[in-house]
Amino acid sequence: MYSNIHAAVVGSINMDLILNMEKVPQAGENLLGTSYSYANGGKGANQAIGLSRLGADTKLIGKVANDANGQKLLQNLRNNNVDVSGVSLAGSQTGLAAIMLDGEGRNRIVVYEGANAEINPVEAAQCIKDELDLLLVQFETREEVVVQCVNRAIEKQIITVIDCGPAKPFALEKMHGATIITPNESETKMLTGIFPSDENTILESSKVLMERSKSKFIVLKLGDRGCSVWDGKDLRIMSAYPSKVVDTTAAGDCFTAAMALEFKRSGDIHAACDIGNKAGSIAVSRMGAEASMPTVKEILDFA
Repeated sequence: MYSNIHAAVVGSINMDLILNMEKVPQAGENLLGTSYSYANGGKGANQAIGLSRLGADTKLIGKVANDANGQKLLQNLRNNNVDVSGVSLAGSQTGLAAIMLDGEGRNRIVVYEGANAEINPVEAAQCIKDELDLLLVQFETREEVVVQCVNRAIEKQIITVIDCGPAKPFALEKMHGATIITPNESETKMLTGIFPSDENTILESSKVLMERSKSKFIVLKLGDRGCSVWDGKDLRIMSAYPSKVVDTTAAGDCFTAAMALEFKRSGDIHAACDIGNKAGSIAVSRMGAEASMPTVKEILDFA
């Protein structure tokens, strides 16, 4: 279905420390957790594995350290058929994310950037080649890296998808003309000052994002409400598919990867978001980031 698509991801590669607990402690509160585990993660790596698992020819551009975590993460990417020739081993320390999961599967995440903050923007942009069909980026690397890579892809008329996570201020005006910008609710609030709580605020914030970025589509990820699509003329809110929530950590990354591939294949943004909603609903029903990424068959069979 997506096997003829050549995709690249510029983004973070982290080791995830997952902490399970019934509730997240308040300031000064000391609670016993239920379990902890380590998992391969980073928004860039998650999206690259998501693309690869859906059949795309996928390359990851990023940076780790030549330490135990870095070697383990690279080998895992290779095992998932991701081309890591664009990943540098010269970082000072491999990135780490500490993920707190409460009894309802809701997450709080603290990211230590490490090598992800040391990516050279010029070298990363040089990895964006003419043969690419699709580029995905996120905000877990420095702003200069994202800007240079996106602008190079735009110049080459490559479909560009900007995942605005994690939430932080960002100069969207430096990347005029991306194909899709897709923040979640908190990221939308950070970038526009407007929380997309209802149809009016969804439309208002989408208009602000389009004005700032001049992107073709604004796709807001709305959690268990699904997503919204603004094309500059019409707003459509697309409901999420029901699912038993176990872990929401990779839901956004999974949605973005599946949506991007389907948009490249069909050119239909609404069909793409429907596929993204299905993929996200599958992802939240599983524990772990990369382990939750579905295959094409699982998405097509999803009821």
